[in-house]
Amino acid sequence: MTIVLLFILAAVSYWGANKYGQRAAQLSYDRLLTGAAFQMAENIRLQDGRVLVDLPRSAFDTLALAPEDRVFYSVEIVGGNHLTGYEGLPASNSQETTPNAESSVGQLPVSFFEAIYSDEPVRFVTVERVLKDLGVAKKVRVKIGQTLLARNELADGISWRALQAAGGFIAVALVLIMFGIWLILRPLNKLNAALSKRSPVDLKPLTLNVPQEIRPLLQTINHFMLQLASTLDGLKRYTGEAAHQIRTPLAGLKSQAQNAMAEHDPELRQEQIKRVVECTDMLSTTVSHLLIRAQLAHRLRSELFGEVALRSLIEEVCREIAVSALHRGVEVAYLGKAEVVVLGDAFSLKQMLRNIVENAIKYSPENSVVEVDLLSGEGFDGPMLRVSDNGPGISEDEREHVFEQFYRSPNNPRSGSGLGLAIAQEVAAHHDAHLQLKDNVPHGLTVEIHFHQEANR
Repeated sequence: MTIVLLFILAAVSYWGANKYGQRAAQLSYDRLLTGAAFQMAENIRLQDGRVLVDLPRSAFDTLALAPEDRVFYSVEIVGGNHLTGYEGLPASNSQETTPNAESSVGQLPVSFFEAIYSDEPVRFVTVERVLKDLGVAKKVRVKIGQTLLARNELADGISWRALQAAGGFIAVALVLIMFGIWLILRPLNKLNAALSKRSPVDLKPLTLNVPQEIRPLLQTINHFMLQLASTLDGLKRYTGEAAHQIRTPLAGLKSQAQNAMAEHDPELRQEQIKRVVECTDMLSTTVSHLLIRAQLAHRLRSELFGEVALRSLIEEVCREIAVSALHRGVEVAYLGKAEVVVLGDAFSLKQMLRNIVENAIKYSPENSVVEVDLLSGEGFDGPMLRVSDNGPGISEDEREHVFEQFYRSPNNPRSGSGLGLAIAQEVAAHHDAHLQLKDNVPHGLTVEIHFHQEANR
């Protein structure tokens, strides 16, 4: 890409040098033509009504500075007779504007044009002068033409020298750029070599002596490797804990099934089959939570936040679990009327709320109500989501442990995966929200999620 840009620069430089050479050569030889024409015009006089022409040698000496060019000239009375020189020199159909500071000599009007004469391109200059003597006035016109060989040669020479200078500059620039690229890539090659020699499991930070310009890249790579190491360590721990949690209900399921197959007493067999169903439910719940936990781990790292209407989200969750709650003899009541919009991931927030409400339903006694409320406005630092039940609650000693993955209270007779509140806590923390457990009066548990602020709409 750099070489292409340099060649483009060279092409532009050549075009500019060529234009400059042509303009400089034309300006130089136009001044010679103008000077010669001016000398001729100054040596024409009017005497006794006759026009006398005395062509100076210096005018031809000036034109002789271009020895390879042919020169044509004529002197004539405007609207009258031809006096001397070549007859029939071409006239311009569109003469250049007269005169300007660069091409004029004295106060005589000067104009230029180009035409083909004697089968050659010729540059002509025309100078007009008014002669006066004893009340008689006549206007004479001096026209001088010169072929373009010398000026073209001068233009080519100027262009070539400018191109040589530009080429030399570009060559030096190319060498310096290539040297600079080599200096820049050398530490990158060292970094590449250090990474290629490492084993796939070696995620320790790199310690290389690199230039100041490369140091931010090295820091970024080290930061990425630390994040990757942390993720892999977390995945390893989570996989081990998940495998342990799945083996336990599987072992119980197998044991109960084997006992049921060997049992001859119908009542005992029925009881053992009932335990098989309970183990199956526990296993299903654990696997479901593990899958949700894995999906949330991916979404919380990859999905961008958007606007989420909490009221619509809560109503959707309440409708989805209302039937299963009624089967348990528990009613779910949504009391909130606030319209709250927060920035977040709708799927993650829905799973957080669903886990909290399902947990409240599971521990609520029959003929009780689980209340879900959404509060916002004056008196609140931000929107607050509240879920209250009438279950046994959680003791103060256990509240700091219930957010740990797979934690199960030794005093809890109900089956579960121990992941519901852990998932809710992780989702709340990712949304910069605070999850808090409180006692519900007169008995039960209240879970509050405090969001810091609403989305700007």
